[in-house]
Amino acid sequence: MDFPYTLVTDWPKHQARQRYLPWINIGIRKPGTIKTVWPLGLVDSRAELTVIDHEIGKELGLNFKKAIKNTITGFGGAKVQVLIAEVEFVIDDGRGKEPTVYQDFAGFTANPFPASHPQQTAIFGTVGLFRKVNEVSFEYPRRIHIK
Repeated sequence: MDFPYTLVTDWPKHQARQRYLPWINIGIRKPGTIKTVWPLGLVDSRAELTVIDHEIGKELGLNFKKAIKNTITGFGGAKVQVLIAEVEFVIDDGRGKEPTVYQDFAGFTANPFPASHPQQTAIFGTVGLFRKVNEVSFEYPRRIHIK
């Protein structure tokens, strides 16, 4: 399946900046249900865990009482508290082929994603994406290929 790079606007120092980033929509749902939310997230081969905004977990009705609580360290040493839960991922490029559906873990943030990138609601990493698909390749700025 092929996905285009996303034209992203952010606001460093209150100045609009546009650039193409490997952001795609991957569906997330509570296992055994059909209600799916499609967060827009960065495909990040260096991220160990898929991290999703807490609001999406609430929308799906996930039971975080049973979730594993953890603190992850990101780029630059930033620490983020997450609640780790098992979810279903749905990869569909909208071209009529059968979507790829699988279960894996994701970390849901305890706090919202930063306002500097208001479009982004997920980071798709090793756990949650790369270990469940055969191949992910990047052809900047044209496409992201997932097999």
